Amino acid sequence: MATIREIAREAGYSPATVSRVLNGDQTFSVSKKAREQILKVAHELNYDHRLIKERGYSVAVIFAVTPQEELRDVYFSGLRKSLIESAEESNIELSFCKNADDVDVEKTDGIIAVGRFLSAELEKMKQLGIQVLFVDSNPDPHEFNSIQPNLQMMVETAIEYFVQAGYQKIGFIGGRSWDSTEGRHVLRDTRTRCFESRARELGLFNQNHVFIGDNFSVDSGYQVGREIVGKIRDDLPQAFLVASDPLAVGVLQAFNENKLTVPEDVSMISINDIDIAKYVSPPLTTFRIDTEELGKVAIETLRNLIVSPKKSKRMILLDADLVFRKSFVI
Repeated sequence: MATIREIAREAGYSPATVSRVLNGDQTFSVSKKAREQILKVAHELNYDHRLIKERGYSVAVIFAVTPQEELRDVYFSGLRKSLIESAEESNIELSFCKNADDVDVEKTDGIIAVGRFLSAELEKMKQLGIQVLFVDSNPDPHEFNSIQPNLQMMVETAIEYFVQAGYQKIGFIGGRSWDSTEGRHVLRDTRTRCFESRARELGLFNQNHVFIGDNFSVDSGYQVGREIVGKIRDDLPQAFLVASDPLAVGVLQAFNENKLTVPEDVSMISINDIDIAKYVSPPLTTFRIDTEELGKVAIETLRNLIVSPKKSKRMILLDADLVFRKSFVI
């Protein structure tokens, strides 16, 4: 195991400075750059991590999700809750803000970004010169680290199940993603893109069976459900993949009002597995995205990046299990 003197020599700081950093001396004033360099060298030289008394870190969370969006989709409120609880367990202080301009760089060790951002905001994040971790998306994998649900895997798995069930007419119900600016520019959603790509590969894509709501809420799903009934009631696909549970709940309500039965008339798989998914009629077959695990791994990953920065960017994808209920059965 490396000694304090060896770490000091390699890092370019005095043994006294190295010792106080590794022992987490809260009274010792040292630059962020020096602290990061010392910890980086300590890890590279295999200094016993159990002997490093980690200091608490300060992390800014740029949460570009409106209160209305959080209310409409409990996925985001669950993610916020997990980030807060995981940070407390890891001795990390979180501060929530709306954009990069609100981040106090001198008092911030890293950033977690949640939501959708335009290129101007992304450029500001790059210029801050601290570690940035995107959670739930990654606008630029070459520039930013990220941890996200593996939506492509979920979409492709759902299509595979439908095909195995003998379905050749497969539809999609999605929502629009919006950036965090006042102008509210529409961004193409990953689930929509992946569905179209895979369905085209299999020769199953039909634009008339693709419906995109204004967002991912129950109300949006209800409006889309009514649109489906009005436009293609006599030419329904055999199954729909729905981008989120709230959307699916709204669609089910519209279908029930118009005497369309799931799964007899059309099967359905959705994504998220929020609590209400098992109580609607019929209970939803849906992919379980573990927001608790997502927040926990995000905090752990950012802490590791702060302590030991990497030149190459990390993209972590969390898989999800399909929970079979009654909206689609094998």
